[in-house]
Amino acid sequence: MTAIDDALDQLRRHRGLSRVGNPIEVDGAVRIEIDIPVELPSRSRPSGTSATGVRALETCTLVFRTGWPLYAPRPYLRADFPLDLPHINPHRAGQLVSPCVFEGSLDELLHRFGLDAIVDQVIEWLGNAAAGTLIDLAQGWEPTRRDACPSTVVFSAEQVGAAAPEDGAILTTIAGYATVEGGLYAYVSRALEAQPALVFEQALQGEPRGTWASGRCATFVARAPIVDGQPHVAATYQPETAVDPDSLLARAAELGIDHEALAQALGDYYRRSILDPRQDPRGWAKGLYAIVILVVQRPASLVGMPGRSVELLPYVVHYEVDAKSPFERNASVHPAFHAHALSPELLARASGHPLAAMKPKVVLLGCGSLGSKLGLHLGRGGFGNLTFVDNEAMSPHNLARHALVDEMSALLPTNKADHMKAAFAKLSHTEARAVNVDAVSLLTNASRFADIVPDDTTLILDATASLQVLAAASTSVLLTGNAGRLARAALFGQGRCAVLMLEGLSRASRVDDLACLLFEHCRAHGEVRVAIAGDSSEPTRIFVGDNCRSLTTPISDAVISRSAAPMAIQIERWLITGVPSSAQLCIGVADSGGLGMSWTTITVPPTTVVPVAEDGGWEVRVLPAVAGAIDVDARHWGELETGGALVGRVSYESRTITIAGLVDAPPDSVRGKNRFILGINGLVQDLRRAHADTLGHLMFVGTWHSHPLGGSHSGIDRETLRAIAKYAGGLPAVSLVWTPSGLRCAVDRW
Repeated sequence: MTAIDDALDQLRRHRGLSRVGNPIEVDGAVRIEIDIPVELPSRSRPSGTSATGVRALETCTLVFRTGWPLYAPRPYLRADFPLDLPHINPHRAGQLVSPCVFEGSLDELLHRFGLDAIVDQVIEWLGNAAAGTLIDLAQGWEPTRRDACPSTVVFSAEQVGAAAPEDGAILTTIAGYATVEGGLYAYVSRALEAQPALVFEQALQGEPRGTWASGRCATFVARAPIVDGQPHVAATYQPETAVDPDSLLARAAELGIDHEALAQALGDYYRRSILDPRQDPRGWAKGLYAIVILVVQRPASLVGMPGRSVELLPYVVHYEVDAKSPFERNASVHPAFHAHALSPELLARASGHPLAAMKPKVVLLGCGSLGSKLGLHLGRGGFGNLTFVDNEAMSPHNLARHALVDEMSALLPTNKADHMKAAFAKLSHTEARAVNVDAVSLLTNASRFADIVPDDTTLILDATASLQVLAAASTSVLLTGNAGRLARAALFGQGRCAVLMLEGLSRASRVDDLACLLFEHCRAHGEVRVAIAGDSSEPTRIFVGDNCRSLTTPISDAVISRSAAPMAIQIERWLITGVPSSAQLCIGVADSGGLGMSWTTITVPPTTVVPVAEDGGWEVRVLPAVAGAIDVDARHWGELETGGALVGRVSYESRTITIAGLVDAPPDSVRGKNRFILGINGLVQDLRRAHADTLGHLMFVGTWHSHPLGGSHSGIDRETLRAIAKYAGGLPAVSLVWTPSGLRCAVDRW
C-alpha cells in the first residue's frame, strides 16, 4: 500500500466527508477531491447558500505534494469561492482559492494530530465562513495574508503610517535594495524624506558579475485623504490579487486612494530614470524597480498590534527594460512581505512588552561587566531612554566580561559610557546619552546632577559595585529632591549571590538600610551567608600587562550573565508595571550545581529615623523589623520594663548609626516596673555570633529597653549608656528607649 493509499483510507473513514474522489496526478502532485457538508445558518438553508456565499456542500481539493507524508496536503476551494472573507491566502484570479485554515504550520499539525486534524480544520473553517464568524473585530483585524512573496520590504510601520500625507498626496522617498531570486530585499530610508526627483540606480554584483544587483529605487507611500479629521476606513476583507500595474491601481482605488496620482507618480519616475543622463538602462540587467506602500485605515486594531489600526500593504513593481525600446513598459506587480525596521517599537513587541511602557527614563551608573549587561537587556527590550554614566575607558581585559565586544583602540581609548551609547544607537535608540563623569561627583555636585539626571527620571540604577558610591548615594540630598528611585545591583562571593535593592518612595528606606538588612538576613539564612562569603570576600589584583594590575574579582562572563538576566527581568517589571512604593530587597543564591539561582524578594517598610543631637549629632536609623520586634516585646511584658542588645553599623562618614538586628536579653536579665537590668549570661557569645553571622558587617552598637509609662532616658539610663560607651573602644554607643508614643534615643562615646 502506498502513502497515497493510506491517505485515501483515512479520508474515507472521516465522518465529516460525504465523498472522497479518486487521486489524480497533476504536475507531480496528487490531488484528491473531498465533499464537505457545511452547516449553514438556519435562514440560509432554504437557498443552500449562506449570506457570505458559502454553499451547503463545498468541494475541497487536497493537494499532496512530493514528499507526502512528510509534508502536509494543502487544501484548496473552488475558483469562484467568495474572496471578501478573511483568512484567505493570496492567489491569482481564476485559480483555486487557498483558505488559511490553521494559524500555525500544517506540516506541524499533521505530525502532531494526523491527517484527520487538517480535514477538521477545513470543516471548521467553512462553518465559520458560512456563519460570518471567521474573525471577530473585538479580537482585531486580521492583516492581509501574504504567503510565498518573493520580496521583503523593511520599514517602520509606525513611521511610514505617520509620514503618509493626510491630504492623499503621494509621498516619494528612497529605498535601498538588493535583488534576490524573483524579487527584492529592500530597506526604506528611516528618514522618509520627500524626494520627488528620485531616479532609479542599479549596480551589478556578484561573481560571475551580474549574479545579483543592488542600488536604490523610489518608494511611493499613498493613503486615502483624511477629511474633517476622519480617515477613510476600509472595512472589507480583500485577498491579494495585484499582478500588474492595472490591478494594483484598481486595488488602490478600492481603498479610497488617488490611483490616478499614483499612476502619474509611477510613470514620471520611470521616464525620469530612463532619460537621466547619468544612467544607462542597458546595464539594468535585473530590470527597473519601484516600491508602493498603501496605507490603509482598518475598523479595528490589527491582530498582534494592539493600538495600531493602520495596515501597511507593500508591493514591488518590476519593469522589464528593453534596451531597444526602453519606453515600452512591460511591468509586473507582486505583494511583498513587510518586515519591521529595527526600532524601539519592534524591540518591545519582540520582547512582549507594551509599547506604552517604553518611555521611562533610566540613569545607569557604571557601565562595566554587570552594568553593561543590565543596560543591553533593557535596550533589547525596547527601553532606550537611558543615560550612561562612567568615567573609565575600555581596556582589553574588560572584554572578558563586558557585554560589548568592539574593536579596541590603543591610541585612543573609548569611554565605557560612549560604548554603551553607540551600542544603543545600533539598536535604534537615538535618545540614549553618555556622560564621562565619576558617579560620586554626580551624586554630590548639584549643578552636575541637574544637567545629567532629568527631573522626570524613573530609575537611577547603580551598578558600580563601589562602596564609595554607596556611601555617596546614601546621604545624597540631590536624590531626595529627584523623582527617580535609586536601585543598586551588586554581586557577592564571586557571583554566588546577586542582590538588587530598590529604595522606598521618598527614600523611606535607603540603600544603606537595605545593605544592613542584607547582612542581618544572613543571621537566619545560612545559605545566603555562605554564598556571600564565597571563597574570598576581597577583590584580587589581576595582571593585565607585564607591569600593570587591576583590582577586580575573578569571575566568568557566564556567571555574571546568570545574575544579570533575572535582575534585568525585575527591573523591566518595575518599569512596565510601575515602581512599587515600598523598598525591595531581591536576593539570588546560586544552587549547589552552580547552574541556576533561587531568588527571594523582601518588601521593606519605611525605616524609623531618630535624630540625635548628642555627640556632635547622629542620625539613628532603626530598620522596620527591629522596630516591630521591639514593639511586640515591650507590649508583651506590659507594665514591666524589658529590653535587649542592638546590633548594627556605624558610619562616621555620614554620621549614621543603622540598627539592623537584636540580640535577646539573656535569661538572667531582671524585668521590673521601674527598671530593666540586662543580664550577662551568654550575652558576649551571642553578640560575637551575630557579628560572625553577618560576616563582620554588623556589630554591637548598644542596648534598648522599654518605658511602659513613657518618658525619656532616666539618670540610671544615662549612667548605663556611659558605662557601655566606656567599653566601646571609642565607638558611639546607643541607648534606645521604647515608649507607647514612639522611640527615644541617646548616643554617647567615651
